[in-house]
Amino acid sequence: MQRNATASSSTAPQQKKRPNQGISDVVFKWILILPATIAVVALLIFPFMFTFAASFTDWHLFNLGAPINFIGFQMWASVLTSSYIHTTTWNTIFFVGLALPLEFLLGMIVALALNAATVGRTFFRVFFLMPLMFNPIAVVFLIGKLMLQEDIGPINDVIMALGFPRIMWLSNPSMAKITIVLVDVWQHTAFMILMFLAGLQSLPQEPFEAAVVDGATAIQRFRYISLPLLGPVALTAVLIRGLDAFKVVDIIYALTGGGPGQATESVTLTVFRTGVKGGDIAFGSAASYLLLIMMAAFTALVLYLTRKWVRISY
Repeated sequence: MQRNATASSSTAPQQKKRPNQGISDVVFKWILILPATIAVVALLIFPFMFTFAASFTDWHLFNLGAPINFIGFQMWASVLTSSYIHTTTWNTIFFVGLALPLEFLLGMIVALALNAATVGRTFFRVFFLMPLMFNPIAVVFLIGKLMLQEDIGPINDVIMALGFPRIMWLSNPSMAKITIVLVDVWQHTAFMILMFLAGLQSLPQEPFEAAVVDGATAIQRFRYISLPLLGPVALTAVLIRGLDAFKVVDIIYALTGGGPGQATESVTLTVFRTGVKGGDIAFGSAASYLLLIMMAAFTALVLYLTRKWVRISY
């Protein structure tokens, strides 16, 4: 018995000493996460608190030498009662409310077609995802400045050749809003396609095979199997794309500059013009928190409306 015990103890693997021996586990974990913590504090929490505090002052960069006074909620009241902010808020809601459903619908249709395709699948995947690879400014220049040019643009030339009147894509306030949406849909529908295509390819095949045996049509299989199972993917895609759409600034700034007048200016562009270019830090900070409240309300609304759908999909 002693010989067996000795043999077993000699063959047992030797425990290696941990490199952090002498340092408690809690301290070692904090050492590992410290760089990420510093980055989050520097890039997120500090700007958040800084702008929040600035929104309660009258701080203006161009008032050199003037004291910075605490004015409470006066700047917030100015933002909420400003007709300028009301217009840009409506423009932002209009943009998100029109662009997001179009991108969702087109993305779902194209993803279903690509998932069912048997010929040229690789080519069409790359083709439909190409707009996502382009720089937004390049997209604006290619489509907005060249294709949609009102006097010599090729799209208006085709429209007039068909006997229809010239469309004022950018100079008409109502049409300019639609133009911004169309350019955004052209570029960012690719994101929806990518998300839905990945979701469709990850679905289990057993429910579809059973539905085919039971005689379910393609529409019934999509409605009762594909759509419920795509709930988490669809929710993620809508939240990511919707929150990004609320912050739209590059397409508007390069294509219309917020015009004509203020017809296409978004809240983000207003914050940039007033807070960054105009130097009104207080007003820009308060307006940015208005945008944050809008995005939080959008997230809560989407989660509320889709709670049953996502729960069923699980």
